[in-house]
Parts: sequence; structure tokens; C-alpha cells
Amino acid sequence: MRDLIGALRRKRKTITNLDELAEAIRAAAAYLAQGASYSYLRARSLMAGPRLFSDAGFGGALEICKWEAFGVACQDLILILEAEIRAELPQDLEDRRRVFAALYKDVLAREPVPPHRTATGWDDMIGEFEPRLVSALARPPMKPDLISIATALRILDHAPIDPDVRKADEMMVVNNVAFRFIDQQSKLRGELDVEAITSKLAGRMAQA
Repeated sequence: MRDLIGALRRKRKTITNLDELAEAIRAAAAYLAQGASYSYLRARSLMAGPRLFSDAGFGGALEICKWEAFGVACQDLILILEAEIRAELPQDLEDRRRVFAALYKDVLAREPVPPHRTATGWDDMIGEFEPRLVSALARPPMKPDLISIATALRILDHAPIDPDVRKADEMMVVNNVAFRFIDQQSKLRGELDVEAITSKLAGRMAQA
């Protein structure tokens, strides 16, 4: 009976290949970006929230904020994953850079380009991630709360709120986003078949 109960409690690992990994990162980043952006703006707008959220201009700015946060949240989740499984992967830095950069491109390609990025696509975000990834790979693994600061700052950069107010809110947003990423990391841990994913990533790294 104890074995049966234990089996029922153990969640089946659903992320076993790189396609599933990319989709999981996409979905998690979309969830984090929308949740963090909306919660900050609802908290900041207070009683004016319903009117502001129904305003076309505010709504359009919020959409931009959400999508910009999504692009960076994908980066943060990949860096969190790399830090967590680093010890299980081949040590060549160039191979790691190549494979995780390709994973980022795959994740972004799973979402239609948002309207405000029609002319450029995700090219600038991809270019932005390259040096960030190289820097992260060259240093000891960072904790999620430090990595996720990038998403928090991108939300603050694009939130349709007065710049002085955004500056005053920085620590509140950073802490809120960090909490959300740590919670999401725990969820992904429950779904990730670490042995299978590290094997697939190592196989990609071994390819010329």
C-alpha cells in the first residue's frame, strides 16, 4: 500500500527531449512575463486599474511590456537551467554556448513575432543573449534570484508608469519576479527528466 501511494504521488516526468524542453521554457516564460507585468501594473494603478486596463493606449503599452519581458524571461530560464545541470554536461564552453544559444532561438521561434517587433523580429534579443550567455558560462553558476533580475528590469523599462515611480518600485519588482522564478523553477524540476535532457544536450554538444 505504501508503494502504491508513493507511486501515485510521484509525478511523471514529462520533459524528456529538447522539443519538450523548448516548449516548457516558452510556456513558463509567457506565464512569468504576463503574470509579473500584470501584477505590478495592477498593484501600481490601484483603483484606476479597471479604467487604465480598458484604455487602448495603456493596453498596447502593456502588451509591449509583456512581450519584452517574455524575451528576457526565456533567457533567464535557460540560464537557470544551465546553472542547475552544469555539472552533468560536457565542459567545453564553446559547445555549451552554441547549444544553449540554439535553444534560445528555438524557444523564441515558437511564438509569433509580436506586432511591435514586426520589422526586427527577435534578432536584437538573440544578439543580446550571446554575450550574456558567454559571461554566465565563464563564471560560477548563479542563483535564480540573481538571474531573474534581468526580467524584472525589462518590465520596469517598459511598464507604462512614470519613470520616477518605476525607479522607486525597483526592489519591489525585483523581489516579486525572483519569487515567481523560484516557484517556476520548482515546478519545472518536477517535470524535467534531468538524465534524459542532459543526455540530449550532451549529444547536441558533441555534434560538429
